[in-house]
Amino acid sequence: MAANHSRPYPRRQTSWFGVALGLGLGTLAAYHLFKLPPALPILLELYDYGMVTAGGFMSVYAIIGLLTSAFFGTRLQRYGMPRFLISAAALLITGSSITLAVPAIIPAMFVARGLEGLGFAILAVCAPVLATASAQDRHKTIAIALFAAWIPAGQLIAMGVAQPFVGQTEWRPIWWTGIAFTLIVIGLGWLAARRHAPRRAASNAGGPMPLKNFSRTERRALVLVATIFMLWSTEIFAMLTWMPIFLIEARGFAPKATILVYAVPSILIFFFCVAGGFVLRAGVPLPLLLAVTLALQGAVWLALPCLGDAATGLAGLIVFGTAAGLSATCLFAAPALVLGAGNAGGSAFRIVMTGRNLGVLVGPILLPPVLIAMNGWQGVGPVFGAISLAAAGAALKLGTMLKRRLAGA
Repeated sequence: MAANHSRPYPRRQTSWFGVALGLGLGTLAAYHLFKLPPALPILLELYDYGMVTAGGFMSVYAIIGLLTSAFFGTRLQRYGMPRFLISAAALLITGSSITLAVPAIIPAMFVARGLEGLGFAILAVCAPVLATASAQDRHKTIAIALFAAWIPAGQLIAMGVAQPFVGQTEWRPIWWTGIAFTLIVIGLGWLAARRHAPRRAASNAGGPMPLKNFSRTERRALVLVATIFMLWSTEIFAMLTWMPIFLIEARGFAPKATILVYAVPSILIFFFCVAGGFVLRAGVPLPLLLAVTLALQGAVWLALPCLGDAATGLAGLIVFGTAAGLSATCLFAAPALVLGAGNAGGSAFRIVMTGRNLGVLVGPILLPPVLIAMNGWQGVGPVFGAISLAAAGAALKLGTMLKRRLAGA
C-alpha cells in the first residue's frame, strides 16, 4: 500500500496559537525536569541524598521515558491527544505533591519523580506533534525551531522562579509554581489540541505515516538520529544537571550566584534554537550544521581544564550555548528531513525520543563516577568531549546516508 503523505489536518494558514502551545507543553515538561538542579545544593544540604542519588532523581525521568515513549507515541496517533494531556497534568501534580509532603524520604522522592517522569514522557511526545501539526508545510521548520527551545525555556523559567528563594534556602515555592504552571498550560494545551492535533483515526487514512509504512532506509536514518540524540543528551544533561555543583565546588560560587551563571548557556540555547530554524530554512544542510555544532560542544568539553578564569569560562559558555541551541533544532527537525514535512508524527518521534531518553538517563548518573575516577572536575571534560565528537561523526554519517537515498531516488 502506498504511503499517504497528506497532512493530518488541512488548513489555510498556520495556527501560531497551536505552535505556541506546543512549545508551552514542552516548556512545562522541561520545567518539572529542571526545577531540581537550581534547588539541588539546598536539597543536598537539607536531606543529604548524595550525588548518585541526586543524579538518579534526574535520570528516573529517562527510565520512565524509555519504558513508555513507544507506547505513548503509538496510542497518541491512534486515539488523539486531549485525553493524554489530562493524564499528564494529574501525574505532574501528584508527583509534585508527594515531594512537597515527604522530601526527606528517598524512596518517596523516586516515586514522585517517577510520576512526574510519566507526565514528562506524555508531553515530550505530544508537544512536538502539536507544534508541527499546527503549522503549514512552509512554516514547519520555524515551528520545529520554536519547539526545540522547550528545554532552555523550561530551564529559564525554573531558574527565574528559583532565584529569589535559593538564597533563603527555600525550595518549596519552586514546586508550588510548577503545580500552578501545570494547570494553566495543560488547560490551554487541551484547547489547542482539540483544534490542531491530528485527529483520532480508526485507520491509517490521512495523517502522518505509521511506523509500518516507513521504508528500511527511513527506519535506519531515524535510528541514527536517535543515536545522535542519545549522545548529545548524555553530554548536555550531564552539564545541565551538575553545573551548579561544579560552580560551587570547583569555582567557589555562592548558590545564588550559580543561577546567574547557569542562565548564560540556557539563554543562548533558547535564542539559537529559534535562530536555527531560520538557518535551516535558508538552506544550510542539516547534517553538516549538526556535525559542526556537536564538534564545537566537544571542543568546549576538551578545553574545560583551560577555562579557569572568568573570561575564558564565559567564552566557553557562549560557544557551548550557541552550538547546543543549533544542535537541538537540528535534532528535532531531523524526522521531517528523513520522512517529509507531513509525516513526522508520533511514530517518528517515539523512535527519536527513545534515543533522547537514553541520553537523559545516562548523562546525570554518569558524571559522578567519572568525577571520582578522574580525581576531580578537570578530568570530566575529555570523557564528555569524546561523546560529543562521536555524535558529530554520526551526524556526518547521517548526511552520507541521506545523500545516497536521494541519489537512488
